[in-house]
Amino acid sequence: MNLTKSGRLITWLLILLAISLFLAGCSGARSYRNAAASGKTYEVSPGFREFYNSLGGEVILGPAISQNFNYQSYECQYTANALMCLNPVVLGAGRFGLFPLGTALNVREDPSENASNSGSRVVNGYTIYEEFVTLYDQLSGVVYTGNPLTQVHLNYPQQRIEQFFENVGLYRKFSDPPGTVRLLAYGAASCTKECNYHPALEAMILDSSNTISDQSLLEGLGKVGNSSVFGQPLTQPYLAMDGKQEQVYENVVLYTEGNSGTVKLRPLSILLNMLTMEPGEKVYGNQNGVVFYSVKDGLGYHVPIVFDEFISAHGGTILSGDPIADVIEYQSGIYRQCFTNYCLDYAPSAPEDQRVTIAPLGSLYLEQMQKSVTLQQPTVISPDTVALQLSEQYKQLPSTEPQKIDLFVYRKEDQQPLAGFESYLQLNLPDGSTYNSVLPVTQSDGRSTVIIPSMKNIPNGSILTYQVCLKSASTQPICAAGSYLVWKIP
Repeated sequence: MNLTKSGRLITWLLILLAISLFLAGCSGARSYRNAAASGKTYEVSPGFREFYNSLGGEVILGPAISQNFNYQSYECQYTANALMCLNPVVLGAGRFGLFPLGTALNVREDPSENASNSGSRVVNGYTIYEEFVTLYDQLSGVVYTGNPLTQVHLNYPQQRIEQFFENVGLYRKFSDPPGTVRLLAYGAASCTKECNYHPALEAMILDSSNTISDQSLLEGLGKVGNSSVFGQPLTQPYLAMDGKQEQVYENVVLYTEGNSGTVKLRPLSILLNMLTMEPGEKVYGNQNGVVFYSVKDGLGYHVPIVFDEFISAHGGTILSGDPIADVIEYQSGIYRQCFTNYCLDYAPSAPEDQRVTIAPLGSLYLEQMQKSVTLQQPTVISPDTVALQLSEQYKQLPSTEPQKIDLFVYRKEDQQPLAGFESYLQLNLPDGSTYNSVLPVTQSDGRSTVIIPSMKNIPNGSILTYQVCLKSASTQPICAAGSYLVWKIP
């Protein structure tokens, strides 16, 4: 087969569905030892060795994770990051190719009609992220990388910048220096049944349908009615550029207010430059199907009663913010009015309980962040990024005296204090019971304090151990421990 022109694409597409049903048997192999990856690997088949090395070998493609296998007239072998195939009846370099696993993995999004051409590499409406261009070219562009399937994205759960192509996927960890680009584990994701290889978490392709379980910020928002109107979370909670905890949902963006720890909504409509209008005088009232929202000096906006009822049922204007414009026909048959923190859409032809919805602006917010992806990356909240430091007022004290515990929460990368974190203390007592207390949220200096009352029944000479953990700040516990001695000189 000739893999360099359209015939190659047609040939690959013909075997696309079948290859997903036929995976190479993987047995009897040497163990691949790596601190981040594990499992069975194989020697690269002699027929592929030169091709494999020409593309960067194990450094780029990863180790071989299957033996050679035949599919119709083709020979193929999986590596951790790709699937190499050749047609033995064709001579020259055109006999080799990488199978379009990205397409088989069903990774796809529509191209942009407004892809930037100013100094950027644009292929079929997809802008290739500038740090990925070097490796893209090293793999001969579309010849071995394939055409782009997505724009560049920030993957917060796996802390990486990523972009999917037909044959391979490219990524850089948030914590890596700019230009440190690797391939996603396409091969390991495709050869799941017969292969026994587990790539590093950072390179895994996780099921995007998995629900994000950490919705701790939503729990702190208070009474919002049915919170499902916010949509599904698009990210885990993370530390935004301003040092505040933030989580993006389909329709809104939640964040913590620094000193108080109060959860609020970002002014999404303002941040996304949604249409604004000057407030005007009241002209209509309830008899006209609207409520007048006064915002300044008696001037304001007319809000349809259906929007007013929705706002009242979901936290009021404390959550929505004031309107910033009158109603417009956003699309044919869809009417929109934007408030400071979100926009409401009205679809008269929809079922009654679905006519009023919050506009899905969360993804636009993420896209705006991705456009500035070369800036410092948001910090995902985890034990790897956030640390706690504890200290006791007294290393030893009598049981008749209270103890003070000081907490300092900071970002590991630069020791920056982190405000707005709530935490809880568990003190282990000699009789096996525990004393529990919630600490106030950390202030702008990252600090908080809790007083443990005197406990007169504690035996003299007891060592009391305690632990302080951040409250629902991460899917993994973020804790620190300490101890002190209960002692009174006899």
